[in-house]
Amino acid sequence: MSRTRLAGMSPAARAWYLAEIAYLSERNPVAAAKVSEKMRGARQTLAEYPNIGPSGRSPGTRRLVVGPYILTVRRHRGETEIIHIRHGRQLNKKE
Repeated sequence: MSRTRLAGMSPAARAWYLAEIAYLSERNPVAAAKVSEKMRGARQTLAEYPNIGPSGRSPGTRRLVVGPYILTVRRHRGETEIIHIRHGRQLNKKE
C-alpha cells in the first residue's frame, strides 16, 4: 500500500492550521471536518503540481486559494511547503 504524498507545512503554518481546526471544532465539527478534508486535498495537489497557483508577493512563492483560506507556498530543498495560511478576511501582513 503506497502512501499519498502531501506538501509539507512550516511550523508556523501548521500551528495556525491546528488552531483554526480546534476553533472550528468547538463551534461546528462538520465545518472543521470539511476544512480538514479540503486542506488534505490541497496538500496532495501541491505535492503533485508544485507550480500551481499565481506567483506570490515574495520571490519564489505561489498562492493557492482553498475555500476561504489563502495558502502561501514555496519550494524548499526540492519539496513543496506551505509557509503561511490566512483566512481571506484577514489582512495580509506577510507572505
